[in-house]
Amino acid sequence: MNYGDDFVGRYGAQRVELAAIGGSPSIAYEVNDRLSLGAGVSIIYTQFEQSIAINHSALGPGTLPDGKVKFDNMDDLGYQPFMGLTYELSDSLFFGITYRAEMDVNLEGDLNFRNLEFPTPQADKIEIDWDNPQLIKAGLSYKLAPSKRLIFSAGWEDWSAFSENQLAITGGAADPAGVLDRRFRDTWNAGVAFVSARKKGGSYSVGFSYDSSPVRNKDRTIDLPFDETYKLSAAYGWNLGQSMGFALGGTLIYFGEGKVDQTAQGVRFKGEFDTNIAMFLGGTLRYVF
Repeated sequence: MNYGDDFVGRYGAQRVELAAIGGSPSIAYEVNDRLSLGAGVSIIYTQFEQSIAINHSALGPGTLPDGKVKFDNMDDLGYQPFMGLTYELSDSLFFGITYRAEMDVNLEGDLNFRNLEFPTPQADKIEIDWDNPQLIKAGLSYKLAPSKRLIFSAGWEDWSAFSENQLAITGGAADPAGVLDRRFRDTWNAGVAFVSARKKGGSYSVGFSYDSSPVRNKDRTIDLPFDETYKLSAAYGWNLGQSMGFALGGTLIYFGEGKVDQTAQGVRFKGEFDTNIAMFLGGTLRYVF
């Protein structure tokens, strides 16, 4: 990241670890030859840890080492229902739409302090609450030939629901609480893909998608420097006889410049990402008994 001249090395840095694992049991019903319905619920377990350095130099002159605040052992189990339908408009054109509801995340855990140059607060518990956004996604699939399809998709996500993060601290003489408004806004996305699939031999797909930024440049913070996102994906599969097959795929993601101009703990943090790119690679091996 390019840190401008306004960046100070003793800025109160943060380290965030967020992990989630889940499953999505679902059911489907074929109404007739053209219409099918489906519904289910995602069961998601979330773990969260965050460490924040306290910039003591902001309290006065001197070269005091940074203190540390840590949110530890924070977890939650949440539920997010979803539903959708597919409809065959013609022999060559298919339509599908999916709705995923909002999910409340309520993380509770321990609050720990270290190396503070002022009296350590008595509070030892913390709770952070936010809403994962609801979303709607629709798509069209057009059959160009028996083995080739062109797919279009578009969607909306209610990121403004994630804008307000509530934080409560307990264990001391008082139970302070506050709400952080990140000034997030709703986002939209669109994509296109080409798929060539054969019953025997190889198959491949390639696609491109775009997601708008949930936050304006002036409101972006370094802990969640979200920006517009571009994705380029490709995959290749091959059948090794009737019982075995494999597939390899990858996605190249560009996360935008992520410009940040934020003042925290009396220090200005300004810059943008030079190389804000990630590559994901994966593969599957299938065997039918």
